[in-house]
Amino acid sequence: MLYNPKLPMSPMRKNSGPWGPVMPQRRLPRVLVLADPGKEAVHQLIQRLQDYLKDKAAVVEVDLAMGYAPIDSKPDLVITLGGDGMILAASHRIGRRRVPVMGVNLGRVGFLAGVTAERMEAVLALVLAGKARIEDRAMMTFQVKRKNEVVLDSHVLNEIVVSRRPDRTMITVDFIDERRPICTYRGDGVIVSTATGSTAYNLSAGGPILVPTLEALVVQPLAPHMLAMRPLVMRNDRHFTLHVRDAGQLTCDGYLEGKLKAGDKVKIGPSRRRLSLAVDPDTRFYHRLRSKLLWGETPGPGC
Repeated sequence: MLYNPKLPMSPMRKNSGPWGPVMPQRRLPRVLVLADPGKEAVHQLIQRLQDYLKDKAAVVEVDLAMGYAPIDSKPDLVITLGGDGMILAASHRIGRRRVPVMGVNLGRVGFLAGVTAERMEAVLALVLAGKARIEDRAMMTFQVKRKNEVVLDSHVLNEIVVSRRPDRTMITVDFIDERRPICTYRGDGVIVSTATGSTAYNLSAGGPILVPTLEALVVQPLAPHMLAMRPLVMRNDRHFTLHVRDAGQLTCDGYLEGKLKAGDKVKIGPSRRRLSLAVDPDTRFYHRLRSKLLWGETPGPGC
C-alpha cells in the first residue's frame, strides 16, 4: 500500500470523454477478478463470470485474499465482486496503472460498486467493446512527517481522517493551505475527502456532496467543539497540511494506518494517479443518489 516515490507515474489525464478505454484487439483481454469470499453466492457469481468470459477474455486470476497487497499481474480490466470496500482496495492495489475497474455490488449500498449482479454481463459487454461509460476519479496523496522524517507515504481515493485516540476526549489540529494558516479544529478530528469520498464518511459527518468529476476536496470537522466550524470545499491542486497538536490516529479509505504523535504533520496534495471506474450507463450519479442514498425523496406520512 505504501507508495515508492522513485517509481515513475503516468501523467494526469483530463476527463476527455465518457467512452473507453479500448481493450486489446490482437489478443484476448486479461481480466483480474477480486472477490470478497464473505459475500453470499460469490462463488456462484465467479463461475457465472468465468463462463461468460470463456471466449471473450482470459481470466488471469481470481483473488480472494481481501488485502492491500500490490497486484503482480498486468490485467487490462479489474472486476471486483463485493462492496465499495473492494473498489477502495483495488484503487490501492493497482498502483499507478491506468486499468478500468468494474465493481459488481454484493453489499448493502454499493455506491462505487454500482453494477448489479443482474446487469453484470450487459455492462461487461460494453466494457469489452470499449463502449462503457468510464468515470475518471481523482485521488490524493499524503505524507506523515515526524521530526522532518517521512514515516508514511501513500495515495487515497476516498478520504484521510485524523482523529482522537479512543482514550482521549479531544484532538487539536491546525489546517494550513500551502503556508497560510486557515483554522484550528478542536473536537473528534477532521476529514479531508475527495469528490468521490464526499458520499462516504464525509456525508455521514454532515458534509456536502460533490459531483465525482469535480476537481475539489472537502474539509469536514468531526464533532467540533465550537459552533463556527463548518465544512470547506477547496481546490484539489493545492497542498495542505494537518498539524496534529495532540496524539491521535490516522485512517485512510476506512483503513487504520496507525497512531499519530503530537507534532506530526500530515501533508496532503494532488495525486497523478486516477481511478478509471466503469459504471452502468443506466445508473448515473444522480440516479445512484436517489436509489441508494434516498436523496430528494419526499418524506412519508410517518408511523
